[in-house]
Amino acid sequence: MRKPDIKIESTVFSQEYENQKHLEFGPELPKTPPLENPTVYLGRIATAINEVILGTRPVDQLSKVLNEHVFESLRTRSAARAQARLRDRKQNVVQPTDVLKVSYQSPAENVIESVVLLSNRQRAKAITIRLEGQNGSWRATNIGFL
Repeated sequence: MRKPDIKIESTVFSQEYENQKHLEFGPELPKTPPLENPTVYLGRIATAINEVILGTRPVDQLSKVLNEHVFESLRTRSAARAQARLRDRKQNVVQPTDVLKVSYQSPAENVIESVVLLSNRQRAKAITIRLEGQNGSWRATNIGFL
């Protein structure tokens, strides 16, 4: 007894497969728009945060670049410094601040962890800032002072 010839068609990339490919893997998401250069942005935001702490800039000006938690902690710290200046009867002295160095790394896509060194004529400061890209712009999600 002879076995019948069986013909099997095996095409991996058939037309039906190509038509249903989007169902299997989902639609392709659009690429995120490019964000602003983090080096320039970090220098500006660090200078602005320093000015808030010194009392020469209102914290409300940074509401769009800080998340809620960071905004509230900066507001509290700024208010405490203002009360200390009133108690000690010190005046706000506006001193120009220079950005000495900006160092950052990117542990994930649209995440920047950085250290910004600032200096005025009397002292140097380091401010750590974590930025996350949200809706096409950077937002500071954590700050620290060294």
